[in-house]
Amino acid sequence: MHRIRFPLSGSKKCLVLGLSLVFGLSACQPTGSKPAPMNDSTTTSSSAAKSDAKNDKSAQKDLYRLNPAPKEGYEVTLTIENAPGQFKQVSWSAMYQAKGCSYVVNDFAGVRGEPEKVIELPFKEQADGNYVATVYLDAMLDEDYYGNGVCKWSLTSVGVSGAPSGAAEEASFGGRTDMDSIRSGAPMALYYLKSRYGALAPKPSDEHEQISKAVFGQSDRQIFGANQQDDLFSFVLTAKSLQP
Repeated sequence: MHRIRFPLSGSKKCLVLGLSLVFGLSACQPTGSKPAPMNDSTTTSSSAAKSDAKNDKSAQKDLYRLNPAPKEGYEVTLTIENAPGQFKQVSWSAMYQAKGCSYVVNDFAGVRGEPEKVIELPFKEQADGNYVATVYLDAMLDEDYYGNGVCKWSLTSVGVSGAPSGAAEEASFGGRTDMDSIRSGAPMALYYLKSRYGALAPKPSDEHEQISKAVFGQSDRQIFGANQQDDLFSFVLTAKSLQP
């Protein structure tokens, strides 16, 4: 289980506050590297404000657009094998990234980020107990979002999560299949301990600690000991192209 702490530093806060008073409060705000050209006679100050808002990391989720007519579809099937019980809550997602395209997170600190987008995928439960979702390689719209050239999106992975009851305090089981498995159509199995089924998720020790509620599967079952081989169940993800 990975634990991440975010310590607070009073001295750093004072330093940033002092610098902001010298250079102006706007120095601590995220700014764009180059505002996109405007079609109207917007003033320079309003253009800068729009650029700042566009490049703010929190604004990215509302900036990127979906492709209205995607064509490169894949059907991904989840088969759950040897689980000790049912999964009443299942969810799917697809991760997209635009490598080589970047935006300014904070110009003052010199921080940049690459566009990424997570899309929730609709799915259906089949009569045989399997789950099927459809994902598109070209689900994101390639556009010049920052005035520095077209951002080209790529699907990086498809993820799935399942929880026995969906209760807030319960641990869930998560995993994802990569693009090699999606394109090849080779089944990808992820293994979990049966003893974790229905277990409570760990709780953070303080308000600055973030803990994942998900138990992530292992693609190599030999990671588990010999005495645990009979205590495993699996998520098996298999992709199939929808192209004729």
